Amino acid sequence: MTDEDRYELLGEIGRGAGGVIYRARDRDLGRDVAFKLLRREGSTLDARVRFVAEAQIPAQLEHPNIIPIHDVGRTRDGSLFYVMKLVQGQTLKEHLNGRTSRSELLFAMLQVARGIAFAHHRGVIHRDLKPSNVMIGLFGEVLILDWGLARPTRGLSTARDEHGGTMTLDGDVLGSLGYMAPEQARGEVHRQGPPTDVHAFGGVLYELLTGRPPRHSRTLGELIPRLNELPEPAPGPLGALASRCLAPEPGARPQSGEELLALLERVT
Repeated sequence: MTDEDRYELLGEIGRGAGGVIYRARDRDLGRDVAFKLLRREGSTLDARVRFVAEAQIPAQLEHPNIIPIHDVGRTRDGSLFYVMKLVQGQTLKEHLNGRTSRSELLFAMLQVARGIAFAHHRGVIHRDLKPSNVMIGLFGEVLILDWGLARPTRGLSTARDEHGGTMTLDGDVLGSLGYMAPEQARGEVHRQGPPTDVHAFGGVLYELLTGRPPRHSRTLGELIPRLNELPEPAPGPLGALASRCLAPEPGARPQSGEELLALLERVT
């Protein structure tokens, strides 16, 4: 049985620039999984390298709040795929737009902080933390998804290393404008580190507290002139923490996920 034969695709559950996600049946283990496919046709070398790294990075970060990766391989036509845990539930974005209580949302944010703290401890920055990249399962489990822009700062080995670090600089300015740190928006790769994720976390926390993201920019060109502007502060200790995380200069923010987690635990 080939890798492709092992999985029976049951239906599409999502798609984006990084590939198509299907619900699939793992015939070997008798369970349903999420199967992400990057078609060979039309994909660039950079896209293929990024796709494999997207699977390899979380696979090396075994933590309750990071999506588990089960398998990676190729179909008969050479298209890449990887297999991950199928999480039934809603994204944090859907919860923010719904009727979920503030206490439940803050509990989810604590879990996100724990996952990011672990990633930073292992030398990885996510670089695309946002509400739609956090899944909350039916039983309250919280998982950080989509590690396609993640960058190892030390230690971990990925497909990027095997290709001599082959990646276009486009990957260094990709991300979500409403939560993106100034150093990421400017493509300043050498300045991107754990505080870059802390900024994004602060943006999500700010949205939880105020009902809106910290910035509204449709394009990178609109965003860059406003990078040093801080949004109107949210009230209370949580608002103060969000503002600190959103500081334009990386050195003015909490310096790691571990520090962020400790501060968040004090005020929740």
